[in-house]
This record gives sequence, C-alpha cells and structure tokens, in this order.
Amino acid sequence: MKHPLALIVAAATTLLCTAAEIGPDVPFPDSFRSWQHVKSEFGGGKIFQFYGNPAAVEGYQTGKFPNGSILVRETLRAIQSEGDSTGMVKEGERTGVDVMVKDDHLYATTGGWGFETFDNKNARANANDRAKCYNCHSRQKDRDFVFTSLSVPAGTPYPEGYRHWTFLHSSMVPPTFSAFGKKPCEKPCMAGIFHFYANDKAIEGLRNGGTYSDGAIIAEEMLEWVSTTANSAKEGQRRIVGVMVKDSQRYGTTGGWGYGSFEGDSRTDKLDEKAHAACHQCHIARQAQGYVFTEYHER
Repeated sequence: MKHPLALIVAAATTLLCTAAEIGPDVPFPDSFRSWQHVKSEFGGGKIFQFYGNPAAVEGYQTGKFPNGSILVRETLRAIQSEGDSTGMVKEGERTGVDVMVKDDHLYATTGGWGFETFDNKNARANANDRAKCYNCHSRQKDRDFVFTSLSVPAGTPYPEGYRHWTFLHSSMVPPTFSAFGKKPCEKPCMAGIFHFYANDKAIEGLRNGGTYSDGAIIAEEMLEWVSTTANSAKEGQRRIVGVMVKDSQRYGTTGGWGYGSFEGDSRTDKLDEKAHAACHQCHIARQAQGYVFTEYHER
C-alpha cells in the first residue's frame, strides 16, 4: 500500500500536468472570412485558404505579431469539375479550421501562441492535436512561429479612404504660376488645386516634430484648376493622387518611405523604381522633418 503522502503528491502532479496541457481555450473565429485573405494552397485532394485579422496583417508587415493577432487556415475538399469544366478544381465542403491566437500572457509556454483545430462542425480537437501544432510551429521560432507570409503587391498601395483622414491644407497653383517657365519644370508642373490629408499615424508624426511610425500615410490630391473668372477658380476632375507610405522594412533604402502616384480614378501606382528613387531624392531636403514637406498647423 502506498504512503498517503505519496498519493497526495501524485494526485497534485496529475492535476498540474492536466492544467498545463489544457490551457485557455482558443475561440472559434466566427468572422474570419471577412479578414485579409493571405494565400491559397492546393494539394492532397484539399484546398487550403489562409486568413489574418488586422493585427495579424500588421505582424506580417513588421515581422513581429502583436497580441490579438489571429491566423486561420481553412481546409476544404477539392472537387474535380466535370463536363465543360473538366480539369478544373473547385472548393467542396469545409473539413476543418486551424487557428492561432497571439497572447504572450495566456500562452507563454507555447511561444505566445494558442493553437486550436476545429472539425467541420466547429467542434474542438483534442489536446494532443494542439500539442502537435506547437511542435510543428516551433521550427519557425525565428519568424514568430508563423509559416505563412503575406505577399506585397507591386508598387505603393493606394490610400483608400484618404478623404476621411485629417485634412491638412490646400495649395492653389494657377496657370500663371511662374515656375512653369523654368526648364526643367520644378514641381508642381501643372496648374491645379492640391489637397493634403494624413492618417492618424501621420498626424502623430507631424505633431511630434517629424518622427513617423510605420503605417503613417500622407496623401496629396490634385484636382483640375477650372477658371471661373480672371482671378477665381473652382475644383475640376481629380487628376492625380500622390502618396507617401511609411514602412521601414519594405522601403529601407528610401528613408522608410514609399512613394506612389495614381492617375484619375486608377488604383495602380504608375511610378517605376527610377521614379520612386527620384521622389526620394527630392524629399531628402526634408530629412530633418522626417522627409515630409507638408505641415500641420493647429487652428
């Protein structure tokens, strides 16, 4: 017969181990299909769709995922099409959902990540499967335990929703502007009404003396100058949207800033690598102000 003390110690040890294995549950990510689609993969008769919430997208961009990041892999059956579509593969029913949730405090023993697998009825997998997830992802410790990466489209991204940001100021450039006669022309090289906008992170940089964090965006909208009288004008059609985007990793060779130019309603950046570098050469004159020409004056 075992000593009572030994039984108590054994029972306590069992409880501690069980608690460590279970840990806090990772919730099912109900709205994951509305998040950023990261990539797709096909293999083994399955289609895999990967998603990340806004915090995870920030992690992809910076290389370090903040708490609150959620990554999802959705597994679907691959169905071979028939008839006129023979040879094509389409999505079938969902067979599982794998989830990673970042929380340094709740999941400190697994690299700050909580793992969970759900079946086709959104029921949880067993604890052993969770342990396998971490064992596999531990091979990616140098990448914050994440296998996937978010591909970055060519060019500088369009500043969606910029008109809802803080309006900085306007510049009025009439057709009689003296610089138009210089060869080569000094910017701006066309008449127009120029509006400048900044998102919240850019406003922080403008207010603190020119120190800009990644994610800061400044947009310049150039509208056609429409003369109404000899000394008056009104806004015409949008001609160009210019943008500066702060991303220290992606644009490390140009002071951390990416530059873009979009004609009319286009969402495609027209600047090639040479033009991008030329923009930065101009902005070097404002290095002490974080490479930014525009200013924000409280009023």
